[in-house]
Amino acid sequence: MNKIEILLDISNIILDSTCHKNALTEITTYLKRELKSDVCSIYLLNRNDDQTLTLAATEGLHQDAIDSVSMLTSEGLTGLAYTSNEYTFIREANQHPQFKYFPGIGEEPFQTFIGIPLKSSLHTFGVLVFQFKRRKNNTRMQQKLLTAVAAQVSGLVLRHYMLESPLNMDRYASGNEVVLQGVPLSEGIAIGHPVRVIYRFIESAAVDIDPEAELKSMESAFSRTSRDLRVLARRMKRQGAAAESEIFHTHLLMLEDSSFKKEVVRHIQDFHKSAAFSVRHVADKLIQKFHSFSDPYLRERAADIDDICQRLMTHLGVIAKQADLTENSIIISDRLTPGETASLDLEKVSAFITERDGVTSHTAILAKNRNMPAVTGITNLFEVTEYTRQIIVDGYQGTVIINPTEETLRRCGQQQQHSQRRRQLDQRRPTPQGPINLPDGESVSFYANVSSLLDAQKSGQDSACGIGLVRTEIFYLQNDGAFDRNQQIETYRQIVKAFEHGIIIFRLFDIGSDKKSTKESKEENPALGYRGSRLLLGERQFMQEQIEALLQVIGENAHRNDIKIMVPFVSDPEEFFAIHNIILERATEMNVTTPQIGVMLEIPSAVFAMDELATKADFFSVGTNDLFQYFFALDRGDPQVSNYYHPHNPAFLRLLQMVLDKSRQLDRPVEICGEVATDRAILRQLIAMGYRTFSVNPYVINGLKRFLQREFGAKEE
Repeated sequence: MNKIEILLDISNIILDSTCHKNALTEITTYLKRELKSDVCSIYLLNRNDDQTLTLAATEGLHQDAIDSVSMLTSEGLTGLAYTSNEYTFIREANQHPQFKYFPGIGEEPFQTFIGIPLKSSLHTFGVLVFQFKRRKNNTRMQQKLLTAVAAQVSGLVLRHYMLESPLNMDRYASGNEVVLQGVPLSEGIAIGHPVRVIYRFIESAAVDIDPEAELKSMESAFSRTSRDLRVLARRMKRQGAAAESEIFHTHLLMLEDSSFKKEVVRHIQDFHKSAAFSVRHVADKLIQKFHSFSDPYLRERAADIDDICQRLMTHLGVIAKQADLTENSIIISDRLTPGETASLDLEKVSAFITERDGVTSHTAILAKNRNMPAVTGITNLFEVTEYTRQIIVDGYQGTVIINPTEETLRRCGQQQQHSQRRRQLDQRRPTPQGPINLPDGESVSFYANVSSLLDAQKSGQDSACGIGLVRTEIFYLQNDGAFDRNQQIETYRQIVKAFEHGIIIFRLFDIGSDKKSTKESKEENPALGYRGSRLLLGERQFMQEQIEALLQVIGENAHRNDIKIMVPFVSDPEEFFAIHNIILERATEMNVTTPQIGVMLEIPSAVFAMDELATKADFFSVGTNDLFQYFFALDRGDPQVSNYYHPHNPAFLRLLQMVLDKSRQLDRPVEICGEVATDRAILRQLIAMGYRTFSVNPYVINGLKRFLQREFGAKEE
């Protein structure tokens, strides 16, 4: 195996080929022969989905698998090579815990796996894979050769992406003004220069390790990460950043969760993996789990796990952070975790731009709390800003302007000054407590959406009038399904104790088909499948245990009549009636006064069945996030279609008006639940329609109240 000859031959294949697809095929055929492997394959990142790898070329697997076999970047041994970002050599590959079996492509008998990432200085966009039926030795010469070959293939792939992609780099390198449309996360105008925040791996999993030494390193990393989180939480609290402080307290609880640490220890002891590999592997499994959920809030919780993992990896010495900040830095990142945000000198940061943060992400929450503009959904972000010296972020319109002209700078500078003056006036106003009285004498109430005990405490300490939604499934999922009746009772007690002065609405578990007892029933589209009320009725014992736990706590607080139960994801009245009857039966058996029971309107069919539902429902809550998605067949968590997410669409507003009118006709209270109400233009429209109760993230309530004070001259009740 002559290294020089192989590299020259690969160069000739690339130079002689007029089609990148043919070149990839020739390369896999050539490398399989020269390295005497049984399979050589190339997997490339899907251009429209940066979390999926697709088989682009192969010699040794079935040819019809090309372009049809895909996997998440966190799946399989190929995903492991991709996420580790380093040369990966694995013996007994089919026994590896991350091995994923793809039936029908002919890869079952292979014993040895080699994966080398295809990458540029900024991005990893594929993997070169070799598979052997025999047990093969790993050598330094082999590693150097294959790494060099991968670099050549990377150049070919990168040129293809640049030439054939709709992205025309000349447009951005010309120095001319270009306006990019994204999705607004936080309001405001910022003018500054781009700074890229990049995390990179500088070590891969070791093959031969000392388990005792790795366990010692792991314990040290956990201890130092715990210390970091405590220091950050205290620092944020001293700076008056309560939202950030509470997020780091939540991270501390997740870090100290015994199941996470035990799984890391198991990989070190049982599989003889390095501490770094084990942490990354266990974290990736959890991240994949959260990404699989249809609920946008749950998907965003993957960022919490990733943040904890990044901290652990840093203390294990395998991640280096690259970010140099000066005044008016505009942070550019694929996606930001809370820890990455907090580790920055925010006094020098004026805005955030990301490729794929969701509208319920930590970036959105933290940017709003710090009054910084933020925009997401800008594809090819690193590439389009590579030649940019100055940049404008418009968090009102969701636009990013690169290389702005003098006229654009003047106009946006005036808008920035106006925005800052308005914010200063807002901050001088005291935050009102309780409902807000409008000039016409009616009042507007803001309730809190609660996903943690910290959220409940925040709601009780601040100006929320009640808790409009307790996402009970979050507690279930955070405990990885180990959330029995007694644990539920204790959790619900703490929530009730944290909020003693207003309505509390507990939503029954809204879990998709991937909950522990139904993992076998993998679905193509869990958002439209076995979830919500359907799952509850299919898992009666599971549902009854939760109902009994809730009724136990309601019975203990018999002096209150404001603790309610809400049924999620109802598509047909019969689903609600069946669950309603079970609650009544259990309440009678437990000698507890039946609480008010309501329906969350998330599916259009439920909206058109409100007459029937109202025969037993005491109240309605409009789950605007899901209702919008199902009304328009639009996944707002998908970056490819996030630009279509416009809740102010007239058709959707007419639907909300219809819900309000029907609720009044049926004499049933109704609330708007979801982040729609945090958009001030939409909030203004909803109030004009006649909506008076809104349930939102607890960290934005004070800002919304100050907005009503300014907008309507409203006063606290």
